[in-house]
Amino acid sequence: MANDFEARSPRDTGWINLGEPQEVRYWTRVLAVTETRLRAAVGVVGDSTQAVCRHLGIPRVANRPASALQEAEQI
Repeated sequence: MANDFEARSPRDTGWINLGEPQEVRYWTRVLAVTETRLRAAVGVVGDSTQAVCRHLGIPRVANRPASALQEAEQI
């Protein structure tokens, strides 16, 4: 499957759904943070990916090259 990474990514990458284990795994890998840190950030700023990235001091996910996202998936 050539695009296996996208098959495992959330349908809507604008929001972080902590109720879905596969999304928690995805976001911890993509953002390179622990689940605890991810949950804490969502608790402070809400589930908007943009707000979480800003809170964590991480450049927007949409601006990250696909190769960086694929490397994150391999972790």
